[in-house]
Amino acid sequence: MSQIRILSSTPGRIRWQIPMLRDRSAAAQTLQDDLERHPQVVTAQANPVTGTLLLTFSASASAEEAEEWLQASLERLPELPPEPQVGGRGEIQIGRAWVGFRRSLGADDDGEPGTRTPLRRLMDDTSQYSGLRQRALAATLADGIANALPPLLVGLAVSTVSNPSKSLLGRLGFTSVAGRLGALTVITAGYWVGASMLEYYRERTASELADRVRRDLRIRLYDHVQRLDVATVEQKGAGHWMAVIDGDLEEVHRFVRHGGKPLMAIGSNVLVVGGTFLTVSPLLGAIQLLIIPPVLLASQRMLKPLRAKVIASRDVNEQLSGMIAGNLTGIGTVASFGAEDEQTARVGEAVDQQVVASRAANHLEAAYVPTLRAIIGSGFVTTVTLGAAKVIDGSISVAGLDTMAYGQLRLMSALARGGTGVEEFQRTSAALERIYATLDTASNLETGTRRLKSAKKPGQVCLENVTFGYDPREPVIDDLSLTIEPGQMVGVVGASGAGKSTVLKLLMRFYDPQNGSVSIDGIDVRDLQLPSLRQALSVVPQEITLFSGTIRENIALGRPNASFTDIVAAAEAARAHEFIAALPEGYETRLGFGGLTLSGGQRQRIAIARALVADRPYLLFDEATSSLDHVTEAAIQRSLQELRGDKTVLIIAHRLSTVRNADVIYVMEEGHMIEQGTHAQLVAQGGVYASMWRIQTGEAGAA
Repeated sequence: MSQIRILSSTPGRIRWQIPMLRDRSAAAQTLQDDLERHPQVVTAQANPVTGTLLLTFSASASAEEAEEWLQASLERLPELPPEPQVGGRGEIQIGRAWVGFRRSLGADDDGEPGTRTPLRRLMDDTSQYSGLRQRALAATLADGIANALPPLLVGLAVSTVSNPSKSLLGRLGFTSVAGRLGALTVITAGYWVGASMLEYYRERTASELADRVRRDLRIRLYDHVQRLDVATVEQKGAGHWMAVIDGDLEEVHRFVRHGGKPLMAIGSNVLVVGGTFLTVSPLLGAIQLLIIPPVLLASQRMLKPLRAKVIASRDVNEQLSGMIAGNLTGIGTVASFGAEDEQTARVGEAVDQQVVASRAANHLEAAYVPTLRAIIGSGFVTTVTLGAAKVIDGSISVAGLDTMAYGQLRLMSALARGGTGVEEFQRTSAALERIYATLDTASNLETGTRRLKSAKKPGQVCLENVTFGYDPREPVIDDLSLTIEPGQMVGVVGASGAGKSTVLKLLMRFYDPQNGSVSIDGIDVRDLQLPSLRQALSVVPQEITLFSGTIRENIALGRPNASFTDIVAAAEAARAHEFIAALPEGYETRLGFGGLTLSGGQRQRIAIARALVADRPYLLFDEATSSLDHVTEAAIQRSLQELRGDKTVLIIAHRLSTVRNADVIYVMEEGHMIEQGTHAQLVAQGGVYASMWRIQTGEAGAA
């Protein structure tokens, strides 16, 4: 591990620099797969381009343990072939630079999903727009060539003035001064009109292509992420996914629309300048070829570390954005504790880290273009010196020298602007890596093939000898068994941390148990198609989520085609209709994300109405009445009583009055089921439930 160093480390997340992985895709993939087999590893992302490994793992594990896993995985790697030595013969270095350039464009891919570069994958994924893409590329190339032509116009003007009879216009038959000047005016005006129209067409086609690419990738990314298992999504947090779906897509959109133009301008100027030199003075043109190897070598040496620093800067930006988003979401908590100064200090430290990471990328980026300009500038010196000598001995004309020199200056100017294109290309490559890494992220839960026997009538729900822990070494539920008969109302109670909410998560198959089984209607949920399972459940979670849109749309979330009559009926059963009707826009009142303009109790009642209107055979409530007053809670309980027999109702609760009328109440403690029975039976037993009841009713205090 002597050559391996830690680039960043936070609880549950470490990024290493592993030089031996660089340019070795097979070894990187093998290491990644081996690490992901470890039960405490969430994801492993090995990057053969930058030679880095990002490992996310259980927060309960230490960095030292993660390093031991890495060491063990590295020892299991097959022997790596020796890496080609850099610094030998010039042709080897040039060859590696050229291969690297081709790989960056996807030219050497073999077509396999695991070996295609992100840019090649983008090309494949947008093949439906091949016509538009070709038009945009052609327009960009033509626009670049048009922008490289002014030196030829200048040369034409100089030759027309300095040597009229031998100039191009003179040879074409324009013998008079007025004729030559008139022709020169028409040619120049025609060029600028044509160039302007060409630039308009390029902008229009590139913008349309960029918009379509962004649209398609955004839909694919969102759809893929929302179908991942909940554990994977929650592990990385909303900030990570938003950075990909929003930030990285904007990088791609910007590059497709504008990024190719400066790079194409360099290529166009090279073509025009090269053609000019070969026409005017092949010897000078051959001499200029000598600067190509240094240009390729400089690019190869600088672009690879620039890419790595761009990726590192992007990761730091993601962490900073996540921190700020989290703080703004919990701004009420920050204010209530007077913790503004502490949070500002934390954000300040993160900003400092972001500045350091960004500075490293910016410094290398700033040196890239000047380095290339210095190399090409040496070619300009030879053009001026040798070109002047050839003008003196009559080998070339003044117009020819002027055209070559002006063309090289245009090329150097294009290189200066090309720095923007190089930056965009590197940032886009890093963004595409993250986008396709997201699309390649597989769900840890595989859907089954069976469907529930009935989509409308409830069946038996059974947890049998279930053991589960978010960290497998620390079970939250241990050998738990419980049965819910069709149409029953069942309550599950217990202290915080007893595992009550975990029962719901297992039933909804957000997670799979390490041991035992969870079944509905006699079918293990692991064998069910996930849509079949989820569409049978209506859930009111502990943390209510309301979405941007109207109250009517929020209530109809699980049944978009529900009639307004059904929506109102559900709201009345949830005791939400009265306050909704009192709002200025009623059910058409628009809510921002989270519905923060409503009280906690109002949000809970809308969530209950949403569960009721979905009309599914299984109703799951997780502390769903904790923010309600006792009068409203009692009214909702009466509404739920009417559902007995038609639906199975499972209620997780701290407040025992919520489950008092349940057919069966299960009492949990530290992941075990310790009591069960009706309310009256459990109170009579004088056990844990009876003690909780006395405390909540005040009897224990009175005694």
